[in-house]
Amino acid sequence: MGGHPDGPGVNVAEYVVVDAAGGGIGGAARWRSELEAFLEWGAPGVKVIGRGTRLTPSWLLRREWLAGRARLTVAANNVSFACRGRERRVLLRNALHFLHPSEDHVLRRMPRTFHAQIPLVRRLLSRADLVVVPCTTMAERVSVTVPSAAKRIVVHAHPTTPAGARAASPRPFILVPVVPAPYKNLGAELAALVAALDNVGSPMEVHVTARPGDLPGALARHPRLTMLGVVPYHRLATMWRHATAAFYPSSLEAFGYPLAEARVYGLPVLAPDSAQAREIAGGALVAYEAGLLDSLEEALQQASRPIEAEPHAFERGPYFRWLLGLPADLQLPTAQESHGIPS
Repeated sequence: MGGHPDGPGVNVAEYVVVDAAGGGIGGAARWRSELEAFLEWGAPGVKVIGRGTRLTPSWLLRREWLAGRARLTVAANNVSFACRGRERRVLLRNALHFLHPSEDHVLRRMPRTFHAQIPLVRRLLSRADLVVVPCTTMAERVSVTVPSAAKRIVVHAHPTTPAGARAASPRPFILVPVVPAPYKNLGAELAALVAALDNVGSPMEVHVTARPGDLPGALARHPRLTMLGVVPYHRLATMWRHATAAFYPSSLEAFGYPLAEARVYGLPVLAPDSAQAREIAGGALVAYEAGLLDSLEEALQQASRPIEAEPHAFERGPYFRWLLGLPADLQLPTAQESHGIPS
């Protein structure tokens, strides 16, 4: 992480500090991959701290010192800086911190350490000048739960850059890119998908980013399922390029990166019908009604329709220029230019 950012050649009135601590897998890791790719092209005056660091109370204290006299601090992990930064921005990326009363039962499955995060996340929102959320549904959650933050909320979808054009696999498969968690009920959702595939007579396999122990034994051994375990982003990007369709049954998400990935790659994504799924997945969404097997079967039959790829839908350049307060005319490659994707 380096030492204090007030080093030789640094204009202490102009530098930006980004805290990237916490969240080593899932959407947090995916977001960081976009940040790192952006920084590779050159972003003057931006210092990232917290790489590979757990988000603990001791870290929250230490980062205040590390931020020095930054003009802008960006907390990319739900917990706003308390004091440092002439301007403070916080990125909210966990819907479980802002559940509606009717959803509180979900927290019963979460560890005590998670419960302890919630009041801290909400309390420190008062210290943020700007509260950045990735979709309209998340903005509504935060506004209802913490009304005092409502006027400081800005919606900016997470950047999502494809790693190349799609290249269909000779063996068609559905990609299920879900990080298992107690609240996601992945076993029941996968059982429904397998049953629906059987009922419509589809030959497709199902590739799941989970370990066998994350599912009931009989389901994990199902001949359709390939258990991938935890998949690093670069390997998952290859799977997105080769998949036939995606299945994303999770609905309690701040964003839902797989919805965006499907859109930029031009891949049909089966997901429960919701305003959030429609906003993020756009024309790639093949919606079904959660809990109804016949609705899922109908969606499977519609998933063969062609989907137009939108590699520019969530460009990283404009996103990070804005988030980090960089000049609007800072020239960076587009998704098409940096990955050789036809426009």
